[in-house]
Amino acid sequence: ASDCIHVFVLGWSISEQQQRARNIPVLDGKNDVSVKGTVAVHYYPVNMAKTTRQSYTAKFKKEVITYAKEHGNRAAERKFGPTECVIRKWRKAESTIKEMRKVKRANRGSKAHHPNLEKALIKWIEDTRRDCLGVSTTTIRLQALRLAKEQNIPEFKALMNWCRRFFGRNKLSIRRRTTISQRLPSDHEELLTKFQSYVIKMHQKYNYDMSQIGNADQTPLTFDLPSENTVNIKGARTITMRSTGNEKKRFTVMLGCMADGAKLPPYVVFKRKTMPKDKFPSGVIVRVQEQGWFNESIMDDWLKTECMKRDGCLGKQRSMLVLDAFRCHTTDNVKSRLKRHNTDLVIIPSGMTSILQPMDAVVNKPFKAGGNMRKTVVKGFKKYCISNMLDGTEDDILWMDNDDDDQKEEDSYPLRQEQGERERERDREKQNSEKSIGAL
Repeated sequence: ASDCIHVFVLGWSISEQQQRARNIPVLDGKNDVSVKGTVAVHYYPVNMAKTTRQSYTAKFKKEVITYAKEHGNRAAERKFGPTECVIRKWRKAESTIKEMRKVKRANRGSKAHHPNLEKALIKWIEDTRRDCLGVSTTTIRLQALRLAKEQNIPEFKALMNWCRRFFGRNKLSIRRRTTISQRLPSDHEELLTKFQSYVIKMHQKYNYDMSQIGNADQTPLTFDLPSENTVNIKGARTITMRSTGNEKKRFTVMLGCMADGAKLPPYVVFKRKTMPKDKFPSGVIVRVQEQGWFNESIMDDWLKTECMKRDGCLGKQRSMLVLDAFRCHTTDNVKSRLKRHNTDLVIIPSGMTSILQPMDAVVNKPFKAGGNMRKTVVKGFKKYCISNMLDGTEDDILWMDNDDDDQKEEDSYPLRQEQGERERERDREKQNSEKSIGAL
């Protein structure tokens, strides 16, 4: 009608129910004009395109911020995609974004209500784990309550939900144990220095060849070693691994190796009185003992059958044998037999095998896993200051991580191997000459 006042409304497209709730005239879709008395309302809904919210990593945000500082927010929007408003917010929160991990996308969750308490709790966890002691969620909550009492925070309850948020804020998680560490003696630093000084002194005095420096140790094994991990389809609730039922029946293996990477044959001791009639693989020596463990007689037999028949021992070349403080290793019979074969016995102090014995630290685990141990053995002897070069060029290996000294080990290993081959060839020539003289 010409006498009406025309009002044009531009708005979002909303449902009929929402129009009624907001007292907006409901249109039938055909006529977009609603007449109320002398007022005609023209309603034009606007259909906005649907947008998908997107999150960005902290690494991406840092790149955008750096570019925006040099070229401006609009230029960063055209290059990377996020709107100028978002980039402006990122620049305001630059200090927070810099502290985030590269793959993190947002700082969700509330901040710590008691930061001093959590800081003291983190220090306590670090000190406890430095001593290789276990920490559980229960001990963390109890320690948090003690700290809350000391800091006069009566409302703090250390609930499990708080513990989960505490883990997330401080990058903590529950981990599975990978190794078992023995408790070191209180004077372990002094014992470590004395042991290494004695080994270096003996090495300087007799200049042992790498093929004549050995270490041996007993390790228990089971008749069945079912794998802890397997490949399986995702989503399965139960992962079953078949075994022979003998995973708890044990026997003992004496493993020996030389500093040049050579390995002595495995010496197996079964827990029984009579020798089994089964045929065993070649290169494996089998003995029986009632307890299935080493005693003085078994140790003496190991020396006769293995240690004294290795390359270079028949020629009575000066050698060194490193053993732990197990009682059957330190008997008078063992000492006298080693002395007759020109072998110096070095005993590792009690409680120090985890940081001084290559067999314990770098051999037994790969042996049980069936891995290649030659390179590991050579590295282990150097790592524990038993076969390092006397000119000091390999002293830094003591403080290196395993990944750092891989390349250095690869460079020196061929020289060691060549030296060991020369020594073994020399020993074979001596043995042949002795046999020919005996025949004459």
